[in-house]
Order: sequence, then structure tokens, then C-alpha cells
Amino acid sequence: MNEFTPIVTAYEKLRADRTPLGARFLSGERPYLIFQTPNGDVWSDMRTPEQSFNENMKLIKTSLETPSDHLPVLEPWFGTGVYANMYGCDYVWRTGEAPAVHYRYHNIAEVRNVTQPRWQDSPIAHLVLDAIRYFKQKTGNAIPIIWTDTQSASDSATMILDACEVFAACLQEPDTIMAFMRGINRLIIEFSQVQSDLIGDAGIHPGHIFLNNSHFQGLSVSDDNIAVGSPAVNRKFNLVLDEEIGKAMGGVTIHSCGRWMNTMRLVKGLTPSCISIDCALDKDCDPDPCDPESVRDAMRGSGIVVCARTTGDTGRMLAEVKKLLHPNLKVVIHPAFIDVPTAERNYAELEELLSAFYKPGE
Repeated sequence: MNEFTPIVTAYEKLRADRTPLGARFLSGERPYLIFQTPNGDVWSDMRTPEQSFNENMKLIKTSLETPSDHLPVLEPWFGTGVYANMYGCDYVWRTGEAPAVHYRYHNIAEVRNVTQPRWQDSPIAHLVLDAIRYFKQKTGNAIPIIWTDTQSASDSATMILDACEVFAACLQEPDTIMAFMRGINRLIIEFSQVQSDLIGDAGIHPGHIFLNNSHFQGLSVSDDNIAVGSPAVNRKFNLVLDEEIGKAMGGVTIHSCGRWMNTMRLVKGLTPSCISIDCALDKDCDPDPCDPESVRDAMRGSGIVVCARTTGDTGRMLAEVKKLLHPNLKVVIHPAFIDVPTAERNYAELEELLSAFYKPGE
């Protein structure tokens, strides 16, 4: 027995209880899920596999006490610039903060016909793989493992090349910027498959930010530039690239911060590649959140799940969720975590609201 044995033992029961919820959700028997997770340091100043593992296990331990439908996971998180590092962008480590990257290229001319790099030459890519190996060494397949935080080709492009140049090129040199981002996309698909092979039977879907379950599919992608790109630009670039990932990886789930309701309407055209989207409904989660009614109207009847992050304030949370609900829309409600007693109250209140709204036969 080691110090993690009690956590692994408790996790076995949690997994037995929560895994069937994924099947019930997909079948429509219970077309909603409640996703509550405590705060942790997994997504901060992580520099070694051991440090990442220890912080993951702390979060999993506290998650065992939090009422939720999700399965806590091990995540080899080392910042958002994994693919930028493959293009030679330097990581910047600051004590107590998540790592940043410095973009390498300053104008569009520098990436015309740029050679696609090898992931094998990236120190951060190897750090991710070393962490996965370390996780498996410690817990085998007992606790699920997800991919590292996967930033979209567009997000990664604005970490590699001056963001102003990326956005301008979408209008002025569309062929150049698309070729550049397609190269990033190929790396995303290739390295994600490398991670999948290494994770093996410990794998679970869809990954970062989303609620994970062994019944689910696809790869989660953070595409925050969707919120600042016009629908026309997103249709021509971001969504095309995200769909390529979905076709290669058995589906894609798309997260964006900010207000992106107008582009949500275009996401319907990505089915069946797009499985779900993630957005914020409250300023407690995002300084510029989406309108619940607009999200509802954009996504209802699409078959695409809406994962909605909202406040932990019970009254406000319930008011926002009521505006989101529609009989032809499956939802995952993700309240902000305040403390365990509040999480217990929020889970009970959401269960009462959602079970009544989605009452079978009505």
C-alpha cells in the first residue's frame, strides 16, 4: 500500500457509480449532467511529472467529497503553448503562475512556406509524454488520463505568430495563413494520437475542461479565437480546422471563452464531427459571458451538447439555467465551486430543476 491507495480505492466506487450516467445521458434517459469540481493547482506552475501528478491527486481527493456526475482525471497539463513550443517558441516560467510562451514570428512573411516542425524536437511535448508515463507508473489504469490541454490551430497560431498578423492575414493572405494553420493542425492530430497510444486503456473522453466519461468520444479543443473572429472568418478557418480534428479523432468538443453565440449557429454544420461545445453564462466564469437564451436558440435541435459554466450563487445559477433549457437540448451544467456545502445545495437544486424539466413523457 502507498499513500495513494485509499484514493484509488475510493475512486473505484466513484467510477462504478458515475460511469453509467454517461450511457443514460447519451440515450436520453437523463439528458442532463451536473459537473462540479473543486479548485486546484493543476493548471498553474507545473514543471515536472511528479509535481503534476501530486497536484492532480490532491484535486481528485477533494473531488471525492464533491457531489457531481463527472469522473476526475489525471491531466498532463503544462500550459497552453505545447504546440507553440513545437514551432520553437520559448516557454516562460514564473513562480506560482501558469507558463506562458513568447511568439517567435513577427510578420506573415516569416511563415510563408514555413517547414512543419517535428513534435519529437519539442521539450514540452516530451514533458507531456513523460508525465503520462509517470501517471501510469503510479496508478496504472485505475484513474483515467486525458490528453494535455489542446489549443486549436488558430489559438496556437496566435502564440507562434504575432496575433495581429494572424487576424489580418485571414483577410489579406487567406491561403498563407490557412496553410500555416493546417500544418499546426496536422501536429495536433499526430501528437494527440501519440498521447492516445501511450495512455492506452486508461484513456477517457473528451478531455480538458469538459465532463469526462468512458461512454463519451472525441477530443476537446480550446478555440478561444472563435470569440473574437467574425462568423465569416470562423466559418472559413477555425471551424474547418476543428472539423478536421473531429474527423481524425472520433469527434471534437469545442470550448471558447467569451461571447460567441453567432458562431454557435455555424457549429451545427459540423455535425456529426462536433459532439459538444463549452461556454460561460455568468461573469463569475467569464468577464464577457454568453446569453443563455441565445445559446439555447442557437443550439436547440442540433444534437450537439451544451456544456454551460455558470455561477455558484444558487439563485442566479438557477435563473440562468432556466433560460438555457429546451426539450431538444442536452446540457451539462457546470457551476463555479465555492465550497462543499454550497456544491451540495447546488447539486440538489439542479437535480430537482432538471429532472422536472426533462421528466420522461413530457
